[in-house]
Amino acid sequence: MPALAHIAEPRRTTRRRSLARRTADAVGHAVTEVLDNDEIASRPGLMQKLDARVKLATILLFAVAASFAHSLWVLLGFVALASGLAAASRLSVVSFSRKVWASAGFFALLLSLPAATAWITPGEVLVAFGPLSITKPGLYIAVRLVARVAAGAGIGLLVVWTTRWTDLLHALTALHVPDLVVATLAMTQKQIVTLLRTVENTHLARESRMLTAGSAAENRGWVTERMAFVARKSMKTADDVYDAMLARGYAGAMPSLVRLRTTTRDWAWLVASTLTCAALLGADKVVFSR
Repeated sequence: MPALAHIAEPRRTTRRRSLARRTADAVGHAVTEVLDNDEIASRPGLMQKLDARVKLATILLFAVAASFAHSLWVLLGFVALASGLAAASRLSVVSFSRKVWASAGFFALLLSLPAATAWITPGEVLVAFGPLSITKPGLYIAVRLVARVAAGAGIGLLVVWTTRWTDLLHALTALHVPDLVVATLAMTQKQIVTLLRTVENTHLARESRMLTAGSAAENRGWVTERMAFVARKSMKTADDVYDAMLARGYAGAMPSLVRLRTTTRDWAWLVASTLTCAALLGADKVVFSR
């Protein structure tokens, strides 16, 4: 009887998800994050209540201040300030930090790695590896560069997350950014969402029509073909959208129904941001100067 029970028991097998399925899930997650921007921008947080033009000025202010800072501790202070503003804006600090370090921090690390070697920055060797040995001053320079990039990227991501895309485009127009740049950004954002949704549906359609996961070579070949298809579709869609805009009277400027208003809160924020940057730069010169 135990043997028969063992035979009758169904075998539990786990099927590994195919490349198409994993790609579809990743694309769907990316689309969800893009579409969630309006939900995040409508939260009653600190940054959400500010005028879009003031937030763009904040990006410029913090980016300039971070570029003049030399101390690692001051740069980490800028990073901590961005995380604090994210918390005050009712964002997930963990998700915010992960996106900043996984994107800007990772690429900044790749760019700064040569500066950490003895070939570029001689000094006390920490990790011996011939001419590519990691030196103490080189490591300090690399970490400082990564912190500077992360600080600027954190403020930029915070502004984009807490601002509706239409408000951001209107703020760029109000700050006299060329109409061609604003129109390109507007079309790019809409087409990216559309193409991501197309890629997701294509992968899910293939997954639903396959009985097996397929070999790795077949999956790579199919993904490569779909990449070429999406590239052709994007160029065709761009031409069609531009022709439709011309047919509807497009003359180079992007009209908007958004009315931006600067309040006392915005001016107070701008003054507080200026004083904060000045205090951090003052500490960089006085306290942490060498």
